[in-house]
Amino acid sequence: MIKDLEITTIEGRRFAPIDNRPQEVRIDQNLTIVDVRRENDSSRIIYKFTSSFSTLGTISLEGSLLYQGGEEIEVKWKKDKSLPETVANEVQTAIFSSSVIESILIARDLRLPPPIPMPTLQKKKDVIGFG
Repeated sequence: MIKDLEITTIEGRRFAPIDNRPQEVRIDQNLTIVDVRRENDSSRIIYKFTSSFSTLGTISLEGSLLYQGGEEIEVKWKKDKSLPETVANEVQTAIFSSSVIESILIARDLRLPPPIPMPTLQKKKDVIGFG
């Protein structure tokens, strides 16, 4: 169970001037678990989340998540630098959700495109017939 999630470092950079922005921008996102440490009855999971906007810029967030759980988390981490599958899904979802929301706000301030696809509206087709 996740007890706490905090961001400790925020870094954002825009490399290209706003008027030189390409029409299509590839946005890559990467989540890396950096370390796992035992704290009393919980595990402190240290992470780094990065959104890269091709040649336009980058946003990096570093933080930690406190996961209340057994010692198997640290054992698996020390053994092969990964989390147990049941824990990994919950942890990655929480970190990704929090980081994407924060990245949207930072991208707005840097005048970068949002790091998620925006919904597009389509005109409803005319319906011909009975009904």
